[in-house]
Amino acid sequence: MRETLSTREIEVLQLVADGLSNRDIANKLVVTQGTVKKHLEHIYNKLDVRSRTAALAKAKTHGYL
Repeated sequence: MRETLSTREIEVLQLVADGLSNRDIANKLVVTQGTVKKHLEHIYNKLDVRSRTAALAKAKTHGYL
């Protein structure tokens, strides 16, 4: 893992784990879908993964979820 995830990134990951779409996450957090995508990009880079599934698996391994 490259860097520690921020509180907001962990929040986004939890919502992904709950099965929410980017649109639903954006609505829940009162941000744009573009902001959610940017958070996911940062998460993927920090966890060194390329998909939601891989991000969730690695986040669980590192104790984020």
